[in-house]
Parts: sequence; structure tokens; C-alpha cells
Amino acid sequence: MLNALLVLLCVALAVGIFKTGYDLVTSLDLPLDQLLRKGLLDTVFIVAVLEISITILGYLKDGRVHVRYIVDTILIIMLNEIVALWFRHPKLQDMIGIVIIVATLAAVRVSVTRFAPIDDEI
Repeated sequence: MLNALLVLLCVALAVGIFKTGYDLVTSLDLPLDQLLRKGLLDTVFIVAVLEISITILGYLKDGRVHVRYIVDTILIIMLNEIVALWFRHPKLQDMIGIVIIVATLAAVRVSVTRFAPIDDEI
């Protein structure tokens, strides 16, 4: 099952990269800022899919998921939201909410890494 999932992930990433390239090529008539926005959002989405796949593979391999994998995945997805919000010229309240969420996630990520139990199985 793990090998099938790896093949599926490789195919999904290849399709995502192809779609990003196709979107950029078909959007060449758009202004540069819109072209870069599409490329950036597609790239961040590919990274989010990669983080989710790392979490799934970690679960299938170890039978458990490390909290830092989940926090990393959420941080990448939040990065996608930040970039999308950034291009819409957000209100101050929206940005304050996003900053609080990302700061909390960063603090959780640092504390999870710093205070992680020592894994003797490795």
C-alpha cells in the first residue's frame, strides 16, 4: 500500500507541476503581477500537497503522526492563505487575525521541536 501511495504522490506532484507550467504559459498575455500571483499560489499549493503527503507517509510508516508534521502542514496551508489574502489588499482586522494564528502556530512548532521526547527507537 505504501508503494502505491508513493507512486500516486509522484504522479500528483508531476500533474501539479505540469498544471503550474500550463497555467503560466496560457496566462502570458496577463500583466506580470497576475502571472506571478498565479505561479506563486500554484507553487505554495504544491508544497502544501507535499507536506500532507509527508504526514500521511509518516503515519503509514510509524503508525503515528508527529505533531510537528501536522503543525508544518498547517503552516504551509496558512502560507497559501496569506499569499492569497496579500493579493486582495486585506483589511487590518484580517491581517491581525492571520498574524495571531501564524504566531501561535510558530510558537507551537518551536515548543514541539524543543520539548520533543527523545526517541530511543531510532
